[in-house]
Amino acid sequence: MATVVRLMLRVVVAPQSSKLVEERIVDYRERMGKVVIISSEHSLDVIAMSLAAASRGINPQEALRSIYLSRAFNVFQAENLMSETGPGVAAELKASIFLAVDIHELFLDEENFSDRAKRFAQSVWRMKDNTRELTCELIFRSMGGRGSRGLLGSAISAADELEELKAVELPKIMPPTLSSDPLSPSLRVLMR
Repeated sequence: MATVVRLMLRVVVAPQSSKLVEERIVDYRERMGKVVIISSEHSLDVIAMSLAAASRGINPQEALRSIYLSRAFNVFQAENLMSETGPGVAAELKASIFLAVDIHELFLDEENFSDRAKRFAQSVWRMKDNTRELTCELIFRSMGGRGSRGLLGSAISAADELEELKAVELPKIMPPTLSSDPLSPSLRVLMR
């Protein structure tokens, strides 16, 4: 009898101002192939993903061709993308990973928060059920809104794993004229 490997739902908390999430996406793309992402309006920086790819010597256009991104603009789209459409597209594309980035923002509404919190929790559980063949990550980068912590708690209750990304302090970058490291050709093209 074959053992069924159950992949997981991971909740990731990341600093809002860093580009760690974009770098993570490029890393997944490089290691796992196709990546399917849903996000709230403007939560991902495609240019940061291109720069992260270029810094690794990967052609940014090639990297972005295997990253499928869909944005939700309201609660109804977010629910559908989290629980039905997103997992279905990921399975159809034979992607190995499904990411939901800052999707919780769309569920924050002071007037209807308890209703929205229930809908978010239900969407997280349905997403987990519908992504049994995938690794799935719910990424919380913007935690400033009232109620964000409650939504994070709902996600953690469904999660198999919790991870916190921390920004690493880098030394001050030398001006390009003083740097001894040559720029890769693809990074040079992006900086023009």
